[in-house]
Amino acid sequence: MMSALVSGFSEAVRRTRGHKRIGSIRHKNRPLLLLQKGRLTARGTQMSYDRFSPAFLLVFATFALAAGARSAENGCIDCHQQPDFYAQYPKLNQYFQQYKVSPHNQAGVTCDDCHGGDAGAGSAQRAHVGVLPMSDPKSTVYYQEQPDTCGQCHSDKQKQFLRSKHYAALMHHRAAPTCTTCHPAMSGRPELRNIVLHACRNCHYEGNTDNLPLIADQAERVFNQLNIASGLLGWTRVHYESHGWPGDSRDRVAALGRRYESIVNKVHEFDLQQTDDSTVSILVDLREIFEAVRSERDQTAE
Repeated sequence: MMSALVSGFSEAVRRTRGHKRIGSIRHKNRPLLLLQKGRLTARGTQMSYDRFSPAFLLVFATFALAAGARSAENGCIDCHQQPDFYAQYPKLNQYFQQYKVSPHNQAGVTCDDCHGGDAGAGSAQRAHVGVLPMSDPKSTVYYQEQPDTCGQCHSDKQKQFLRSKHYAALMHHRAAPTCTTCHPAMSGRPELRNIVLHACRNCHYEGNTDNLPLIADQAERVFNQLNIASGLLGWTRVHYESHGWPGDSRDRVAALGRRYESIVNKVHEFDLQQTDDSTVSILVDLREIFEAVRSERDQTAE
């Protein structure tokens, strides 16, 4: 029964390859299922999951869990989780423990997907053929190679980053930021605002007049505004949904959601002034809705 379901799902995924990519995370060797921002995602396709029955979602959630479980069958993981590995390689074991709680592991992305090697080899020596240290310019995780390696899954972010001043500097200056400068690959929350801001301040710090010290403060303000916009957008969506989507409210909220996603998607271009202006603009519209609803509630209460 389960094998038939798996076969049917795999066939459905293959048929959807021509659909719109959302560019979050995909696995290069097998179908990957994710629940992300109100979308059910299978290898780069997107479907609104509010149209499906609970039973249907339960079946798909089972496949989502199975995607993460597949990583347990990986030879790299089988070896790295052995007790003697901890004793012999404590630093690597620390990375492995962080990987176990990372989004990469949850998505079924394994060591060989980023570092290379052969996870199916019968020995550690054969498994590590082609795996190079991070300091080697030929390594897939060398600082200048990371945009290409990470971009295999995060293609939308890669396209933005390639248009940034950071990327231009990265190709000519070793101190320029790369992907893991701001997003530690093994972090449980690689997008966490405080981690990113800390990375900003490593270069744009007070007193470093040669490297725009006020940039970090501007970035912090932009992130704070984006957080407020996200909260107001969520509140607006819940409010109108609870009232049966009166008038054109559904279309208005959908348009605001698209504007917010567009702003977030351009963050990796590092054009803070444009992002700041766009965020202020959507905040004005969201606060206008919030104030109108609050005024309406006050009048009703009277």
